[in-house]
Amino acid sequence: MIAAPEVILVAGGVFLLLAESLAKLESKAVGVLVLAVHLIAGLCLLPFITTRAVIWDGLYTWDRFAVSGKAFFLVVGMLVTYLSLEGEAKVPAARAEFYILPLFCTAGMALLCSVRDFVLLFVALELVTVTLFVLVAYRRSDPASLEAGAKYLIVGGLATAFLVMGIAYIFGATGSTQFDAVAGFAESEGVGPVLLFGLAFLLVGLGFKAAAVPFHIWAPDVYQGAPTPITAYLSVGSKAAGFVVLLRVFLLPFWNTDFQRHWVPLVALLAALSVVLGNLAALPQRNIKRLLGYSSISHAGFLLIGVASHSFLGFASVLYYLMAYLAATFTAFLVLVLLEREKGGETIADLSGLAQRSPLLAWSMALAMVSLAGIPPLMGFFGKLLVFLAAWESGLHFLVIVGVAAAAAGIYYYVMVVRAMFWSDPVHQGPIAVHPATRGLLLALNVGSILFGFYVKPILALAAGAVVGSGG
Repeated sequence: MIAAPEVILVAGGVFLLLAESLAKLESKAVGVLVLAVHLIAGLCLLPFITTRAVIWDGLYTWDRFAVSGKAFFLVVGMLVTYLSLEGEAKVPAARAEFYILPLFCTAGMALLCSVRDFVLLFVALELVTVTLFVLVAYRRSDPASLEAGAKYLIVGGLATAFLVMGIAYIFGATGSTQFDAVAGFAESEGVGPVLLFGLAFLLVGLGFKAAAVPFHIWAPDVYQGAPTPITAYLSVGSKAAGFVVLLRVFLLPFWNTDFQRHWVPLVALLAALSVVLGNLAALPQRNIKRLLGYSSISHAGFLLIGVASHSFLGFASVLYYLMAYLAATFTAFLVLVLLEREKGGETIADLSGLAQRSPLLAWSMALAMVSLAGIPPLMGFFGKLLVFLAAWESGLHFLVIVGVAAAAAGIYYYVMVVRAMFWSDPVHQGPIAVHPATRGLLLALNVGSILFGFYVKPILALAAGAVVGSGG
């Protein structure tokens, strides 16, 4: 019963694939059913919110951290499905599997929230990655989509090899793949070179999922070439999955002081490189999806600043930051999906004069850009502020200075998008039709981004409770 969310997602995916192949269901009807499967899986979380358990001989754990992560990924899955429904016209010969496959991806992400063993971690991560391989290259008639799929496949395969090598080193040194056993070995025997090699290779594999420098090379091209709903999935879901795993492994097997002495400088270096390169490389971009790809790299750096703080405050700040990032990023991609449906929307020029055509879309995109830029009083500002405070308290002063300078530089390209919408003449004419449900979703995301910026303390308390309750 505890693993019901993952079971329901996988069973729902298998059932819908079989039903669609036999009955040829209408694709939009399948999309609605996929939303229902996500909702049912979410309801299965409610009876176990306060439960703490370790099952399957220590492979799978259930705690507040797991509940929070599963709820987050179920929301991501529902938002991606809704974006796919809105942008169906951009997927040639849209078939039901485009809606169904994300169920398996969400199941893998939910499973990652509960891993307590490196073998299960690998299985869950591959379930996510292999599904995304298919979805990225789904538009087979589009050369850009095929190129994106090939790049994601090649770099993803390389990252998987590093991950498996890291797990092999850890098993060779400790004789176990379970987090508890690795933590116990580090406490009793100390941290030797073999364990450090395992940690380094593991960071390479997870750095790919987080799109952190220097493992970022795939991100801009894949973001640009993938269908827009899948780009949103990569930007939020895949990145969050990488950080959930990082928090899991750094809270238990690698929380040891000897381990921290080695991984904190490495993570701090990745963070500094990511915020600098991501923001500077985004400055000349004019394709919105490519710009958001480099922006995503910079946000990986800000999240890594919270991880590098090696404190419960820093880890709780990462969870808060991910919620802020979800609200702003999905708002931006929902606006892009609606613009693409109107035959245009991937370049900054296509956004010109958007305020005259649809004030709701223009203000929604503007709020998303302002939140991503980290301008108060939106949620994104407090996300950055919290990770900077955590790093400062941990003595990483230079890293905070680099992060603040990079964030200031990044404001330019976010403001560039806003300027095009409000102070340029429209390239395309005519109003943009927005479904009432989409209006409601945009308003909910906008209000959440503003409101949660004023209620930081209770949300951060919930995030801190999830981190502390994870067994770290």
